[in-house]
Amino acid sequence: MSMTIPIGGLILSFLSLDKKGMNRLPFLVMSMFYFFLLIKIPPLGDLYRRYLEIHAYGPGTHFSDIASAHTDILLYVNGWIFQLLNIPFFFIPAFYGGVMCYLLLAAFRNVTLIDSSERENREISSTRLALTYFTVFSALNILNLVLGIRYGTALVFMIYAVTCYFSRSKLRCGVFVLLALLMHFSMVFVSLVFVASLFFKVEKKFVLPLSIFFWLLSSVALRSILPSIGFMGIGDYAMGGYVDGSFSATPNDSNTIMVAIITRSLGLASFVFYLFSKGEVKGFDRFLNLFIPCCFIMSVSYTAMGRYLNIAQYLLAIRICYVYLFSTGVDSARFRLLLRNYLVVFALLSLLIINIYTQRRTLTMGGLWSYAWTSPVFLLNYNEQDFEKYLNDIDYDGYWIKHR
Repeated sequence: MSMTIPIGGLILSFLSLDKKGMNRLPFLVMSMFYFFLLIKIPPLGDLYRRYLEIHAYGPGTHFSDIASAHTDILLYVNGWIFQLLNIPFFFIPAFYGGVMCYLLLAAFRNVTLIDSSERENREISSTRLALTYFTVFSALNILNLVLGIRYGTALVFMIYAVTCYFSRSKLRCGVFVLLALLMHFSMVFVSLVFVASLFFKVEKKFVLPLSIFFWLLSSVALRSILPSIGFMGIGDYAMGGYVDGSFSATPNDSNTIMVAIITRSLGLASFVFYLFSKGEVKGFDRFLNLFIPCCFIMSVSYTAMGRYLNIAQYLLAIRICYVYLFSTGVDSARFRLLLRNYLVVFALLSLLIINIYTQRRTLTMGGLWSYAWTSPVFLLNYNEQDFEKYLNDIDYDGYWIKHR
């Protein structure tokens, strides 16, 4: 009976994880939890702009019209197809929210499947398995990623693709890299670093000094490289918006700064745990050790660097969960205990501060608080007229008028 209630199904899904984490059913339950939670999310921020663009499509809109207007067309083609099939827009964020959840958990599972002699014959308790998957689940800042739907989906596609390359299928990796590129052009940078990591190896001890070097190099590097990228005006767009434009500046409101400090502090702590663990996950660590420093090439732009650091933090969360799950590279019980306590703190802060506090307006406006324990039967009692009621309280910039 509890499985008909999203929160009950979510709890049971963690309890039903088997000791090898191979069972996909819990992933589906967690994904459906987010699907039903997000079915009534208000279209704020970027999601509102995507709604306006997709809502403008009509019988006269053709694929060529979409392809000529966007460098990254996946979401727009999805919206166009939904319009042709008369599927309401609100299914799009719900669908992609569920997909993000499933693929991030599957990415962690992929990492646990990477061949490693260090973890052979290791006993894995169900408690340890549940804690690691719960931590990865908590790390997914789902409301923020769904509101910035193209970047959020592309981010998870890319993480999943990287883990597939080393554990499952290179073909699957290629498919999801392509999907990530078609969803958001910023993933070009991630894919280039990924390819470079296959040929160049950076030792863990050089990650920090290399990050500092790239941070110092940032301003010169971006202003030299971006103007030379002429493809569909991407270089000029990035320069005007992310290097010299409004997206380059550091926000000045106290709430944003406080959340940024908490977020980056968690990332820094994860990085420290990673540095002090002695094991290696073949291939995955090569990418991580190169990608972290490369994020700091973007330091001249607050928004651009933040986007890539978010990817690095998801990768680090997966990596330290791997360390705890298999106790690889861990020499002492004290380190293992400290890491366990950190994962608990990480999960709670991610859920309560980053996932809930920062999105309190979205939760309040959409009434999403109650949907965590509402039967899916009632959540699906929703139509376009209900969705359009949100539009009366949202301005053209995608802000809730009450809190503008």
